[in-house]
Amino acid sequence: MKHPATPIDNPYLYFGNLGKNERQYGVKNFVGLALHPSHDREIRHDATAKLPFQNSSIFKIQSQDVFEHIPREFIPDIFNDIYSVLAQGGIFRLSVPDYRSPLLKKRSVYDHEGRVIADLLMGGTVVYDPKTTAASSVYGTDGNAHLWFPTYENILELVLRSNLRRCEHIEFYHYFIDDERYVCEPFPENEMFVMRAPPNDNRADGKPISIVVDFIK
Repeated sequence: MKHPATPIDNPYLYFGNLGKNERQYGVKNFVGLALHPSHDREIRHDATAKLPFQNSSIFKIQSQDVFEHIPREFIPDIFNDIYSVLAQGGIFRLSVPDYRSPLLKKRSVYDHEGRVIADLLMGGTVVYDPKTTAASSVYGTDGNAHLWFPTYENILELVLRSNLRRCEHIEFYHYFIDDERYVCEPFPENEMFVMRAPPNDNRADGKPISIVVDFIK
């Protein structure tokens, strides 16, 4: 499979729109993978489709606050595809919101077993079903809603179901272990800035806001 037409050689891939105000836009190699491209540094791509690049051809890939907007059942196949196109020694940086973070817990709704069923800030609402006497979640249809709610455990489970588990090195830098304990280690920027993470974002008083993990093939 050949590369699609891109404005640069040796592209780095950025899932989602590559806004001109984002730091990654200042790295000339980054190309956004956008449903609706808005400039010449973006190519049209649905994240649930195969990446239009050769195997082992991409040295840097980043997904920042994207995959929680995609139904969870699609994620292992997306991870498989990322692993396929990632070059040997290349790095994939994943960051998703951590639903054990106190910042996100404040805006979430839980079921009777303590599981998050909706993020009220991110397109989720809750309705009561008198037939089942249970609450259920309803999501907005504009693509902005969070459709599932990442934790360290469910990210690890998705990784273990995918070829990303074969990476030479996997390191989780930011995540909550449980409701009280957390890991919040500095990580190399590697041109892959993470916006919603301390020290760039201290809305959780320096505790993790996102799960941040690097995969090196």
